[in-house]
Amino acid sequence: MGFFGGGGSSVDLASPSAIGSTTPNTGAFTTLSATNRLSISAGSTINNGIRFTGTGGDSGRLAYNGYALYLHFGQDTTNNPQCQLGDNIGVRSNGSFCFSNSTLTADATKDVFLRRDAAGVLAQYNGTSAQTFRLYNTFTDASNYERGFFRWNTNVLEIGAEAAGTGTQRQLRLPLGTVTASTPLSVTQTWNGSGVTFTGIQANITDTASASGSYLIDLQTSGTSRFAVTKTGSIYFGSGANSGIIVPNSLGGIAHYVESNLAFHVSSSGISLSNAGGLVWSSNAVANQIREVGIFRDSSNTLAQRNSTNAQAFKLYRTFTDASNYERLGFLATNTTRYTITSENAGTGSARSLEVSFYTSASDPTSTDITSGCFSVWKNSGTGTVKLWANDGGTMKSVAFA
Repeated sequence: MGFFGGGGSSVDLASPSAIGSTTPNTGAFTTLSATNRLSISAGSTINNGIRFTGTGGDSGRLAYNGYALYLHFGQDTTNNPQCQLGDNIGVRSNGSFCFSNSTLTADATKDVFLRRDAAGVLAQYNGTSAQTFRLYNTFTDASNYERGFFRWNTNVLEIGAEAAGTGTQRQLRLPLGTVTASTPLSVTQTWNGSGVTFTGIQANITDTASASGSYLIDLQTSGTSRFAVTKTGSIYFGSGANSGIIVPNSLGGIAHYVESNLAFHVSSSGISLSNAGGLVWSSNAVANQIREVGIFRDSSNTLAQRNSTNAQAFKLYRTFTDASNYERLGFLATNTTRYTITSENAGTGSARSLEVSFYTSASDPTSTDITSGCFSVWKNSGTGTVKLWANDGGTMKSVAFA
């Protein structure tokens, strides 16, 4: 007797033979037992084939649709499979692939689930348990590997690389490729808490051992550093003749270098300029364009206002409303034959007198008191006379004020 009845090795589903005392229905096996049931349906659709019937999600079916052999698991009451194995592995929209933490049994604890969250969206989850995804570069065993990770750690989302054993700690990089339009690497965030001190971007590096020139940040174009921050907080910027550096100093200030020469220094004691440097103003709104006014060091203890061969003027204001309303004292080098000290005013500003104070001494001046070629208004407190004294090549000359 064959397995399906009679003496043969097959069964005629149209006119099946009896199995024991059970006579099958035409085209299908009937229930073999109350708890373990099997039926066979003729036809060419996936709703036919060998069916393992049970209750609810316990049913399953092996079927052939003319192209492939399908194995359906967890078939519902409308013959729709909850899991399908055929050309690919299919899971119902609210189903998942799950992994056990031990040998797979019906009651094994499952702690990793892969599911469909929405169209085109794959999710990994396990209730409220934080999850980790690992992508290995090398793997020998659990103590010897190189891998990247994407994980939740104490409510913080982390992306990084790690290694163990003979594995090497690898670099984390974001290769954005060649672009023909502006596609910046963008970080967006909304701060909404008036009492919260926020930080947008933070890098916290534990410096156990490193070279003195190590960078916290190094921004480059074509392999050349354009902006860099060292581990001590110095800031480098530009390149070549336009390069500079801002470094912390002991007074809490900063220094700005152009190439290897100190251009200026800023500290709590003030701003220091190099001997060749100066404060320069432009004639328009763009710095370093058409320079017209500059203050420089001519020599030791000598301050100068100059601009090549262009005559200069210094204005000391008493009042200033605007360029058409003021009172001021002018020191002018604009005349081609002389220099001028003058009182100036405009608008509602009043004309003011120009005063020169005189010097008081118990005696008349000598050639050592007044420089040759100079004059001074001098009062002799002993005689009470006020004279204009001039040193004419060592000879003292005077005119008395009546």
